[in-house]
Amino acid sequence: MNQQIRETTFASIWQAIKDGKNFFIAGHQNPDGDSLGCTLTMVSLLSRLGKNPYAYATPAIGADLQFLPGLNNIHVNQLPQNPAFDTVILLECSDRTRGGDLESVLKNAKTIINIDHHLISDEYGHINYIDSSASSTAEIIFQLFEANEEGLLPSPDEATCLYTGLETDTGRFLHSNTTAEALRVASALVALGADIAQINQVIYFTKPYIELKLLGRALEKMELRFDNKYSQIVLTRRDFEALGATPAQTQGIVSQPTMIPGVEVSALIKEEADKVSVNLRARNAVDVSQIAQKFGGGGHARASGFKVTGKPLEDVTSELAEVVKNVVKEIR
Repeated sequence: MNQQIRETTFASIWQAIKDGKNFFIAGHQNPDGDSLGCTLTMVSLLSRLGKNPYAYATPAIGADLQFLPGLNNIHVNQLPQNPAFDTVILLECSDRTRGGDLESVLKNAKTIINIDHHLISDEYGHINYIDSSASSTAEIIFQLFEANEEGLLPSPDEATCLYTGLETDTGRFLHSNTTAEALRVASALVALGADIAQINQVIYFTKPYIELKLLGRALEKMELRFDNKYSQIVLTRRDFEALGATPAQTQGIVSQPTMIPGVEVSALIKEEADKVSVNLRARNAVDVSQIAQKFGGGGHARASGFKVTGKPLEDVTSELAEVVKNVVKEIR
């Protein structure tokens, strides 16, 4: 992204923050570390600036993110009854519906700020900062801090939230989006007091018994197809019910098969109460965001997903397999 555009856009965001008083902040549904970490950071920042922030998340916050500071400031599944916000900030929402049903809030807002790092992202805001070269939205929010004229920097709690977003979106700095800029930002956040010991312990070295059992069942059901280039795991409602687990407890499962030599695409297909949801991961040669787009989803080149309603699990599974087959057949 052009540096001049970057500075002008950040200046516009800071001006909107300065002019606004009542703020609504939300990330995408089923918030991950990046979405939630950035939401908490913006709530904290706006409070420090004397603003009135209202933070929203839906439908639930995962157990692995309950340690994040300021979590009590998030209204989970509680939209304001009388939405009267002059400024709305949506974080990592590639379109205006990704945060849930927010039309009652959006239609009355004087200013909508859209901050995102997805390759495919609508410019639905009055102010849009979309940088697909950024590793995470957390990286962008840190750069936003750096662009303010008062020398305002993240507090230790804010640094912890942003580092969580940066580390989880880069897969512990293992994914291809781990750029020199991502590592620079990570270093700066550690220097500012990010509690990386707690982040790593809770997110990567703590797993509830049920989630480990669910991982075991998922690996048992893993199938390799198309000359072992495609790994497919299908979890049915019966699988979840048998273990007393939920689809939200599948984090990290989709990445496991990419460790197998030769696997280029990994899919985790989950049958939920009202939809079929699919997570996709790629090793090197495939852009799975293009696969997800064929089903109305999106994301990143190496990590994407989509949801389908009104179709049986078997149909979604077979249609996805046909698309993947055509993509991987040319890979040697």
